[in-house]
Amino acid sequence: MKMTLEIKVDDLDLFTKVLNATATVLEDEGTFVVNPKDGMTLRNMDKPRFAMVDLKIKPEYFHGDFKCDKEYKISIQMQDLKKILQRGGKEDSLTITLDEEKNLLKFTFEGRVKRQFILPLSEPEESTLPDPNALKYDIKAVLFSGSLTDFIKDASIIGGSINLYAEANKMIFSSSQDNREVKIEIDTQSENSAAKLIEAEGTHEALYSIDSFKNLILVDQAFSEVQLTFTSVRPLHLLYTDARGIELGYLLAPMQPDLDDELEGASSDDYDDDEDDDEYDDEED
Repeated sequence: MKMTLEIKVDDLDLFTKVLNATATVLEDEGTFVVNPKDGMTLRNMDKPRFAMVDLKIKPEYFHGDFKCDKEYKISIQMQDLKKILQRGGKEDSLTITLDEEKNLLKFTFEGRVKRQFILPLSEPEESTLPDPNALKYDIKAVLFSGSLTDFIKDASIIGGSINLYAEANKMIFSSSQDNREVKIEIDTQSENSAAKLIEAEGTHEALYSIDSFKNLILVDQAFSEVQLTFTSVRPLHLLYTDARGIELGYLLAPMQPDLDDELEGASSDDYDDDEDDDEYDDEED
């Protein structure tokens, strides 16, 4: 079998958590772009088109075991990928190789035993989604590891949505339904605050689905902190970064029943002037 791409993963724990979380959001097919400069990247929307995943795994994450001579687009069923990665043991290493001629991707786990899985690839769909980092936001907060998971669990006891309110140095997560309510207040000026920083231009408030947040529990504790940015009635951007070379971003649409597709409805005014101002409606269903 002719191998045109070979990637070895030694830190399988974080790699698996990140890709499992990605698969949970996308559910169906995902397209990875792999090239020598950027490593592995993926930018796809979920099937209902309420969430976007923006994943970057830099070449240095693989400690030199990243052999790639050109750019490849690899489309794969994410649930198949998730099931295979879950078969990796704690002491296993994983080697991913591509047979470009046969359009196959091979996963080889090596540890106490050697196991191989082979999956067929799909034809990549041509699509362009804008960089979520180019969106303009008025609220920026950095929360410490596990804090967001706790807030989601608290809110899910009460209702199916979570309301975010923020002003300078203060943020409130809340949920209410049928005379029941939960409110979580964060103040950066308090001792042992759950937030590293909260920066705000004015006050802003937005409502999001609890189900969208629940997918993040899979990775929230795998990173030391998460950056959260939003503006009223606009998508929420969550960004996880790891010094080893992984960046995982989510863009979540607010709950706005009068909008058919919140993420695709973003206008060029929502982006920084010096960034690409392509609109989400460039992406076709």
